[in-house]
Amino acid sequence: MVTGQPSYTRSVPEAPAFEVRDGVHVHRVPLGWAKGRERMTTRVAGYLRFLWGAWRVARKLVESERPKCVMTFHNPPVVGLIGAHLAVRYKLRFIYAVYDIHPDVLLATGWKLPRPLIWVWEAVNRQVFRNADAVIVLGEGMRQTLVEGKGVPIDKIKVIPPWGRPELTPMPRDSSIRQEMGIGEQDLLLLYAGNMGIMHPLDPLVDAAAALQGLPVRFLFVGNGVKRPHLVARVEKEGIGQVVFLPFQPEDRFVRLVAAADACFVVLEPGMERLAVPSRAFTFLSAGKPLITLMAPEAEIARLLVEAECGWNVTDGVALARLLRWLVQNPDELVRRALNARRVYEERFRRENAIRAYAELLEGNVTAGGWPPLKEGVGTGVLS
Repeated sequence: MVTGQPSYTRSVPEAPAFEVRDGVHVHRVPLGWAKGRERMTTRVAGYLRFLWGAWRVARKLVESERPKCVMTFHNPPVVGLIGAHLAVRYKLRFIYAVYDIHPDVLLATGWKLPRPLIWVWEAVNRQVFRNADAVIVLGEGMRQTLVEGKGVPIDKIKVIPPWGRPELTPMPRDSSIRQEMGIGEQDLLLLYAGNMGIMHPLDPLVDAAAALQGLPVRFLFVGNGVKRPHLVARVEKEGIGQVVFLPFQPEDRFVRLVAAADACFVVLEPGMERLAVPSRAFTFLSAGKPLITLMAPEAEIARLLVEAECGWNVTDGVALARLLRWLVQNPDELVRRALNARRVYEERFRRENAIRAYAELLEGNVTAGGWPPLKEGVGTGVLS
């Protein structure tokens, strides 16, 4: 595996430049000062440093280790081009895992990109898709977009939903951390945890918080992103006292916050359901937490909540406030849907299920005509 040094926040510590984890040789590309997601210039600098470093490391590994297959993910943008080039030059099989469809995501959320940049980006995508032996997406909406909008043959595309990362198990309510934050046992605690970015409509959550002042309903936002400063400023300006913001938390504390919550938010801008799948939903489901989603009703996650009765979907802040008033009066419904959340996760989304699907794809049992099984000891290179 060729990956970058941890860089999601500026303060994240360095990991070993090389280590072996469960038999996997992990090579990490240094990013220098280009850490954090608060500034776009920093993110772009980090992408460029990774792409250059990953190309150099991956090429050397291919030449020395002679793997049979290379697999790349979609981010940073154009990293798939490295995999496609290695596959053609060294006659490797190439698998491309697309977790967001770019530049479509940026354009759908209002980014003004220069036309030449869009043209180049789409040309790179066409080259990568053309050279891929298989393409992995997270949902049926994404598969439909690649087939109808990008011309990718449907028999190249495999849908493999994400598992919870971290994958949790239901735990008793963490009362101590609620007390630490001044949240009462009778309060309805609602958690949003993750990126506060361009794909995430979060203002309706603040609208609902403003409408519910005086009721025992508390909103906890955990994470960072380009929308966070606006949300914090709005809460302060409007004097909404039942909203708390925390930065990204260490995993052990994040797990405790999930255990303390009564329900968890997952949000996605309308139209984005064809371009991305919010993976944090699966972590919450694994913990046995009912979901409250704010997205288009036809989104796969929204339809799952209705079918499995493991949460609720709303489309605006008014509907959310109405739902939360009802939940304050009907707390037993949270318990019932929490049980359904864990059940549907175990039946459909467990880590073992996804790993089995990846393994079958790598072994060649999925694509039309099939690939010969990989021999024992033959390696696969991954760019992440």
